[in-house]
Amino acid sequence: MRLAPLQGETNLSYLDRLADRYRLGVRDLIPALLQVGGGLFKGFRADGEVYLNAEARARISAFSRVPEEILQRALPAWTAQEPVSPDGEGAAGRFRFGAVVPAAGEGCRLCTAARTGRTKPARLYLKPHTRICPRHRRWMLGTHWIDGAPAGTEQIDLARLPEMAAAHRQHLNLLHHRTDTARAFDIAHAVVVSWWAQQWPEEEQWPGRALRLAPPGTDPGWWRLLTRDAVIYPETVALTSVLTDEHTRQRLLTDAGRHLPHALAHTPALVAQLAGATKRPWLAERIASTSAGPLLLWAQHCVRADADAAVTDRLWTLHMAHRPRPIARELTAYRNAAQQQETAAGGARLHLGLRHRSDQAFTTGLAHARAYAAVHGHLAAPIHSRFNGFALGRWLSNHRKFPAMPPEHVAELEALDPWWRPPWTVMWQRFYYQARDHARTRGPLRPEHGFPTTGFNLGEWLYNQCTAYDNLHPAQQRLLADIGLTREAARAARPRRKHMATHFQRTLTCARAFADTHGTLVNATTDTVQDGLKLGQWLSNQRSKDRAYQLRHGTLSSRALALSAIDPWWNPPWTLEWQRSWHQAHTMSKAATFWTPRRDSPAPAARWPRG
Repeated sequence: MRLAPLQGETNLSYLDRLADRYRLGVRDLIPALLQVGGGLFKGFRADGEVYLNAEARARISAFSRVPEEILQRALPAWTAQEPVSPDGEGAAGRFRFGAVVPAAGEGCRLCTAARTGRTKPARLYLKPHTRICPRHRRWMLGTHWIDGAPAGTEQIDLARLPEMAAAHRQHLNLLHHRTDTARAFDIAHAVVVSWWAQQWPEEEQWPGRALRLAPPGTDPGWWRLLTRDAVIYPETVALTSVLTDEHTRQRLLTDAGRHLPHALAHTPALVAQLAGATKRPWLAERIASTSAGPLLLWAQHCVRADADAAVTDRLWTLHMAHRPRPIARELTAYRNAAQQQETAAGGARLHLGLRHRSDQAFTTGLAHARAYAAVHGHLAAPIHSRFNGFALGRWLSNHRKFPAMPPEHVAELEALDPWWRPPWTVMWQRFYYQARDHARTRGPLRPEHGFPTTGFNLGEWLYNQCTAYDNLHPAQQRLLADIGLTREAARAARPRRKHMATHFQRTLTCARAFADTHGTLVNATTDTVQDGLKLGQWLSNQRSKDRAYQLRHGTLSSRALALSAIDPWWNPPWTLEWQRSWHQAHTMSKAATFWTPRRDSPAPAARWPRG
């Protein structure tokens, strides 16, 4: 008999309905039809999927009297993951289940009965917008098979929640008009799930929404987990609308000032828009301090994409650490906790395999970080530093580079140092902590007097921050204000002693003027003064520094190159006396065609050719 497939149906569901027409089970009919033996459905589960090769698909098509073209259009997995038979020829199938199979669930039973004329349910691949049947006002849960789940929990009646239908219409409209809606929905869902797991004020709508959906006698905790995605659906759609709005991104860039936001508080327009879109005025204050998670990472990618178009693809990347736990795992953990009476305040996580080892490694590193912070008051450790034999600097650097750290790990490190992972360089943060500690121990910095109590490097760094104050990150400005460097104080700042770059340029100008007059720089002795500067002593210091730099790096420094442009032999590999005599002889030789030393010639020049 002919059996038409349903649009979006799984292969296994279609084969199960085909077997049901002959009053057989799918595990009886299909292995016999394909002649592959009973091992095809080993470990059978109702939420699995069966994949077929070309010959097996041809046999199914002939048996069901439906052309393969129709089956391919209706069944998304019809030609996916083609298996190979053991001998390389003939029909072959492979049964898969678990996380390797895309999310699927029972389609609306009323719609299935109307289309097939039978009560046999069908499983469909569910997308976020297809989990609602607007005709019959039903929500398809789409959870994986759970042992002991009560019958009738595969679908929820939404008749008492009119906001669900309105959210569904908005969702379809977004899919029709905005190309990034599908990917943005995944990020929005992860964000709202992270909110859903928190404690909110009494006016929060989610508990009441779940209560209106619950059948009589259902365990409230179990039902809350089961209906999570349905309960948060309107807010997820509202957040998707905000994320895909181009005006939202422009306001975000304006608020951030093209700087990477360290927390959502640095993007007040985005936070306010979220509060308005979700109809929760109190939400803005609650999430402003968020410094980790998918929403902040999305905001940071927006800023990066504005500066580099190559980062645009990362805008909708949802890292594994931010993906919500599947509802099936949540329910299994809840049931195990109830059976073993191991209730915990935030719920116990299932630690399996690699994640468990990763958490153990983090716990070890966190213990060393806690000890380091107790000694130094921060976590800005140099990358190659070791603490108590542990490579803490490298450990912190690796975690800073990982953009999708679990929020609970970020919170534990921020409890030790709120700026352990700043949106600017760690070197800046390390200098800031030096300035903070200096201000605590030795009093105000006094920028108007040139930071008189600081060392040269710290004073130079502080002065550079003052000169570039307006270009700093807003959070950097707040940190500097905490140690007395407000905008007004920065404007009144003076250099610690000499601003190194400015002083070098001024001295270089004096050296150029001296060379223009004398033809060389080697004639400047330690007592030479040019335009009020002790040029000879300064050149002597530069020669010592240049020799040390060459021994260490094997090349010339930038200052040496600038002086060589004025006089290539300003720092000769021989003595200055020889170079001075050569220059004097060279100058006198240009004054006559044939030069020979005369009795009235200066003594060094007269003796130099014979020496």
